[in-house]
Amino acid sequence: MYALMNKSKSVSIAALLTLAAAQQVSAATITFGGQAATDGSNKTSKNVNADNTITSISDGFFISTFDTATAIPGIPGGGDTQYNVAGKSEGCALNSPLEITPSGANVLNVRKGSDGSIAAAPAGDSTCYAYTTPTTVGQPSYVDIDYTDFLANIGNLSANLAGSSINYLGFYWGSVDAYNSFEFYSDDQLVAKITGPELLAQLNGKAGDQVADSSNVYVNIDFSFDEAFNRFRVITSGIAGEFDNIVVGLDQRPVSAPASLAFLGLGLLGLGLSRRFKR
Repeated sequence: MYALMNKSKSVSIAALLTLAAAQQVSAATITFGGQAATDGSNKTSKNVNADNTITSISDGFFISTFDTATAIPGIPGGGDTQYNVAGKSEGCALNSPLEITPSGANVLNVRKGSDGSIAAAPAGDSTCYAYTTPTTVGQPSYVDIDYTDFLANIGNLSANLAGSSINYLGFYWGSVDAYNSFEFYSDDQLVAKITGPELLAQLNGKAGDQVADSSNVYVNIDFSFDEAFNRFRVITSGIAGEFDNIVVGLDQRPVSAPASLAFLGLGLLGLGLSRRFKR
């Protein structure tokens, strides 16, 4: 089995672009790997407990697992079952702080297990997960996951996090396909993008492989400076784009060491992120 910590592929340091003097410096780093999850979902972020709970809201990390059992206490709005797949979604629901906007009907679904030509659970994941399906195969559909309202009200839940932006995102990406991609926005400004082909090329993965660790990957992204985002988009033009265990970290969280040290030993990867910088 592909070891999450010891065998992470180290390819190259993530691109650091120095702009003209009148512009800001911007950087984002991507690492692959996390820790073994103990709740049956296989892989999760090192920034939450192994059972996919958080210790304290004031720590500034939040997780959405699509399982009612691991909903975050004290976060309003959880328990949304409108995207559950009938007969396949016992114990499943959207957990806050997600605000979901699919581009069309049946584009987003939440379930357990796999069905041929419909969806495959991320490798080793026996819990609830989400997946995207295009309205018309071959034409892109998307799901927007928006944290704007959550960020606006986070100070009411924990005063030390007031005014936060999101500068960390982690997610378990299952059976990565060439037609899957993730885009990250600050309001309507695209700040970064990851595509399935880029990830597969870096890990020598095979598109759609439902078992291999090289195509069932926990992805960590640390955003800095003006790349902090409040919305991301999951895009697919084929069946399907599967993901689970979304973790966000807020920039006002207590930090005792540079964020990159949290991923020491994980190999920084330059995925050729597409970037557009805010002015």
